[in-house]
Amino acid sequence: MVIFLWFLFVTNVFAFHQVDQIVDTKSLIVKLDPEHFFITGDRVVILSKQDGSMSAIGRVKSVSQNEFPETAVIDILEVIGDRLVLAGDPVERLTVEALEKYHVDGHISLLLSQDGHVPAKYKDLAYLGVFNSDGHTLAKGEWLASIPQVQYGVNESFTLKVNNGLYLDGFANLGAKARLMRNHWGHLTLNSTVSRQINQNDWVVLAGLVLTLPSNEKFQTHLVINALIDGIEEENPEVKKLNLFPASDVRTIYEFVTEDWNRVLFGPLFNFETQTVGGTISYMWIWDTFHLNIGVGSKDVSQLRFGKEGYYGLFDFFWRF
Repeated sequence: MVIFLWFLFVTNVFAFHQVDQIVDTKSLIVKLDPEHFFITGDRVVILSKQDGSMSAIGRVKSVSQNEFPETAVIDILEVIGDRLVLAGDPVERLTVEALEKYHVDGHISLLLSQDGHVPAKYKDLAYLGVFNSDGHTLAKGEWLASIPQVQYGVNESFTLKVNNGLYLDGFANLGAKARLMRNHWGHLTLNSTVSRQINQNDWVVLAGLVLTLPSNEKFQTHLVINALIDGIEEENPEVKKLNLFPASDVRTIYEFVTEDWNRVLFGPLFNFETQTVGGTISYMWIWDTFHLNIGVGSKDVSQLRFGKEGYYGLFDFFWRF
C-alpha cells in the first residue's frame, strides 16, 4: 500500500515536464516525466503555467539518467516577445500533438522537419503558388498534386516532378528538386525541369533556386531565381506563342505566417526578358492536405490595367499528402 501511494504521488507530481531551475538567460534544467522520450537534439516548447501560451523555444542539450526524476538541460533558442520563463513552466517536445493541444499560434521557428505524417500547414512550403516557382523538397514518400503538376518525394532531400500541362501540349518533361541546406540559418533548394517536344528536336530547360532566410517569428524571405534555357528552332515559332514556359526572373517573396498557420505571400519580381518590375500578393489557406491560394499579380506594376501585360488574378489549389 505504501509503495502504491508513493508511486501515485510521484506520478501526479511529475505528470508533465516542467522547468526546475533557470541556469542563465540561455539555458535551464527541466524535470522530466518518467515516460519522457527526450533525446539530445530534440526541439521543445516552453509554455506559460498561467495560460498555456508559448514562452520560448529550446533544444535538448543533454539528458541525465542518473537521478529520479530524470532531468534535461535545455538551451533556449528563442524567447517569444518579452515573455519570461519561470520555474514550474511546462515543457513539451515539439510535435504536432503539442502544437494542437496548446493551440500554439503560427511561428516560423516551429515549422517541423519534412515528415510525411505532419499536416502540411506545419511545414515549409514545397510550392509557393502559381507564377511564383517551386518551394522546398517533400518528405520521403510524400506527394504534391494539382491539375498542372505532380511531385513526389524520393527522400527528404530529393523530389521528382512532372508538368501535366506540358504533356498535353506535346512536351515530354521531367523535373527534380534537390535540397542543399536546411538549418536554423536558412534553406537552399535547387530545381530544374527538362522538356522535349515529342517528334521534334526542340527542348527547353528551366533551372532555378529557392533560398529561404528567416527574418523573425512571423516572417521569412524567399529569394527565387528562375532561368529559361530553350532550344526552340526558328521554324517552330508557334511553340513560343503558346507561352508554356515562364520567363527568366528574380523574385523576392516575403512569407508571413498567420496565427492559424495560413500564409500571406507577397513581393516584387524583375523580368529579364521585358526589363520590367512586377510583383504578386496572395493569401494561402492551408488545411491538413489541401491548399488554396488567391491573390493578384503583375508583370509590370506601371501598367495600371488588368490584362496580359498589366495586372491579373491569381487562383491556385493543390494537395500535399
